Amino acid sequence: MVLALWLLRILIILLILRYIVGFFAPRRQATRRGAPTRPIERTGGTLVRDPQCGTYVPESRALALKRGGATIHFCSTTCRDTWLAGQAT
Repeated sequence: MVLALWLLRILIILLILRYIVGFFAPRRQATRRGAPTRPIERTGGTLVRDPQCGTYVPESRALALKRGGATIHFCSTTCRDTWLAGQAT
């Protein structure tokens, strides 16, 4: 009985600590795969996301493709060509 009370106390303390840490921890932004995301600003430049593989690439090194007034960025010619082939079907 005494052991069960100690285990219950420890469990309650751990839950309280987890709540406190979660309250002060920075919030993570959840994004769904394929959902449009805004570019990430960094000191070294803006990162853009490849729609084919999901890799973030510096905008200065990305391959840009203009499509209907929008610019789509790719990390490589392979991703660009695969994405274009998927759009054609």
